[in-house]
Amino acid sequence: MNTTSTTKGVATEKAVAAGKRRLSLAIGLLMAGVSLTAPGTVLAQDEAPSAENGHWNLTDLYPSDTAWQKALDQVQGRIDDLGQYQSTLTDDPAALATALDAIRDVEKETNRVATYASLQADEDLRNASAQTRQAEAEQLGANFESAIGYLRPALVAMDSGQLGEWLKDERLRDHRRFLENVIREAPHTLSTQTESALAALGPVMSHETPYSLLANSDIDWPEITIDGKQERLDAAGYSRLRESPDRELRKRVFETYWPAWQQYTGTIGSLLNAQVQQHVTEAHLRHYDSAMAAALSRNDIPTAVYHQLVDSTNAHLDTLHRYLKLRQRILGVDQLHYYDIYPPLAELDHQFDLDDARRLTREATQPLGPHYAELLTKATGSAWTSAYPSQGKRSGAYMNGSAYDVHPYVLMNFNGSYGDVSTYAHEWGHGIHSLLANEAQPFAKSNYSIFTAEVASITNEQLLVDQMIDQAETPKEKLFYIGQALEALRGTFFRQAQFAEFELAIHEAAEKGEQLSGERMTAMYGKILRKYYGVDEGITDIDKTDYVEWAYIPHFYYDFYVYQYATSITAAEVFAHGLRTDPEKWRDDYLNVLSQGGAASGYQLLKMAGVDLATPAPYDSLMQTMNQLIDEAQKTLDEIQA
Repeated sequence: MNTTSTTKGVATEKAVAAGKRRLSLAIGLLMAGVSLTAPGTVLAQDEAPSAENGHWNLTDLYPSDTAWQKALDQVQGRIDDLGQYQSTLTDDPAALATALDAIRDVEKETNRVATYASLQADEDLRNASAQTRQAEAEQLGANFESAIGYLRPALVAMDSGQLGEWLKDERLRDHRRFLENVIREAPHTLSTQTESALAALGPVMSHETPYSLLANSDIDWPEITIDGKQERLDAAGYSRLRESPDRELRKRVFETYWPAWQQYTGTIGSLLNAQVQQHVTEAHLRHYDSAMAAALSRNDIPTAVYHQLVDSTNAHLDTLHRYLKLRQRILGVDQLHYYDIYPPLAELDHQFDLDDARRLTREATQPLGPHYAELLTKATGSAWTSAYPSQGKRSGAYMNGSAYDVHPYVLMNFNGSYGDVSTYAHEWGHGIHSLLANEAQPFAKSNYSIFTAEVASITNEQLLVDQMIDQAETPKEKLFYIGQALEALRGTFFRQAQFAEFELAIHEAAEKGEQLSGERMTAMYGKILRKYYGVDEGITDIDKTDYVEWAYIPHFYYDFYVYQYATSITAAEVFAHGLRTDPEKWRDDYLNVLSQGGAASGYQLLKMAGVDLATPAPYDSLMQTMNQLIDEAQKTLDEIQA
């Protein structure tokens, strides 16, 4: 499992691109930063990678580039041999088991080859040889997918009753989940010829790349003058400067940045409309009730989950409005504006180091019991983390657990903030999830979906911030950590639910035969934005130019993806609360979710553990927690201002 995401609660381009293939599902936390070493440092010639110096050791995968190349060549040979199973695949259960065992074994080795190449390439994006190896690994993955192209159509062509009977055969035990999904999706699987045509048209029908090029390369971003220095207001500059404590500066940033997007709403609207129409058309061709139903079906998630998320969020907007009023009070402003949403509620004058991150993560996760602690101690005490930024390194953070027979790796860019500590806990939440799943499941059932993946990481974050609130030594420090917890709830729950509601609205409009212009989408997004931020109630003032924010969000091209961050933080808070208050009751059920990997639907796994995301209960619980945090923040603020 290779995992990546952007800010907490947001997916990334890399995550989604990787997630489109089982070979490289991505989850994590792309935040910022740039390699393997502390700034400006490199490994001494005789210095081995270690946990202490923040370097990972890729020789656990392959001892050298030469050994990797040899492995790639061997795997390619095995891929070439997979065609031999096509003629006998559906002869009997034994033949099917033999074929699936061989296919999954080759897939496992393909993943390992890809993991080494990907990690090495991310160490230094300027390394041409490493980038070439990554391209070769990606081609290997494409060759594997092509070689097994016959698999699903042949199984779908079988009598579903007969295939269902075969599931009882012990030789197919490891492949039951895969075969159950084939049977479930059979009514939505088209002819071999049509499936091949859709697959071939896939790159043409995706508008993510043109959007990314426009947003990241072609827009002529404006500049503003700050202290006599010109600052470029691209996406990175905007993300950094919107958190400035200088309110006038934040106002200037918004007044300059969003008009730049407005110039391109016609083009971006055309791209997003085309992407939505593609989702709707393919869902119709596959006989789904809606584009949303088609997207959720891939991970066997009922549409009731999506609808419940939107309904529960709207039912609890008063809690978001309470938080916004708290923010207004802390910032000391007469009227809250949209440009006041991002600065932290309090500052923390404290630097953390990597040892702090290890220690605090281990302490916070003690409620998860001795085995979790053992795995975490091993993982964080080994050379499995590339910790520090350096020139050429990939920005952000992610966990890559795709090498089933080895161990997970974490990449991050640690700079000493509390956010970096939280990121460390987050990514190793993913990492221990992979270790537990690989321990308990065969390779064929180890690959978990994003629906449960983010639960594992956010639960760690929640346990960490709760610990920090409890251990705060001063009211100001306590307010800082409460602010971190509240902003996570705003950004990961409400903001992602807001995106989910907009995404559903534009798809439903397309399903009614409506065309979606950039102007129409701006109006639709603005209506939702006003509702969430209480504009009509006077809680927040939002300039109409800010309604173009939808154009800035790349996740709308990912086909109903980000709702899972809102459901994940909801489930994570239920688990974190249970683990804090009654660990004996909650621990086994929670760890069972992680250990199951991909053996069952993520929705069913969470439901069996006591969290049914198709009902209001977990969302109500999350809002109770948020209201308690707001109450605690108000009380702490009273102490500070007394």
